[in-house]
Amino acid sequence: MASYTYRGVPVRYWWVPLLAGILSVAIGIWCFFDPVATLSVLAYFFAACLCFSGLLNLFFSLGNIRGPGWVSTMAIGLIEIVGGGWMFFLPENVVTGAFVFAVGIYIVVVCINSICEACMMMSYSSSWVAWLIAFLLATLVFGVIFLAGPIAGGIAVWLYVGISFICFGIYRMILAFKLKNMNRRLR
Repeated sequence: MASYTYRGVPVRYWWVPLLAGILSVAIGIWCFFDPVATLSVLAYFFAACLCFSGLLNLFFSLGNIRGPGWVSTMAIGLIEIVGGGWMFFLPENVVTGAFVFAVGIYIVVVCINSICEACMMMSYSSSWVAWLIAFLLATLVFGVIFLAGPIAGGIAVWLYVGISFICFGIYRMILAFKLKNMNRRLR
């Protein structure tokens, strides 16, 4: 298994953020093309994706336990697993209401964590990290707009959720490729 370095500390499994990014972009695109899908189906799909993303984050953090930021990645992974599991056990009539606010809160929390993560990468190269932070700030703005009026926005809710997930997914994919390229530059 290849290992990549960040400040001399191995960064393994660079492809895990890539998978999470692809999943986020897929969810965002799905929001655009199927906005009238029943909320319960979307809520349970989101819960499954949340659990899967949590498992990926746990895997990534355990693989990089000696590197910087592994604790926050593990914490986000645990929160995702608990949140997704919690949504699976809610009754169908309650899960749709919980879903609306869970998505908004999730977007805000992962954006704040990811901004911190991107700032840690700033010491490596500030040029591309600025782009990562720009994507995260856009995601954060759309997440806050979504939380400000999730029900009143009607169909615009799906636009905000879709854009938020796409921006966050692009951030995770760029991060994955930058982690991969760091090893090449250090060789």
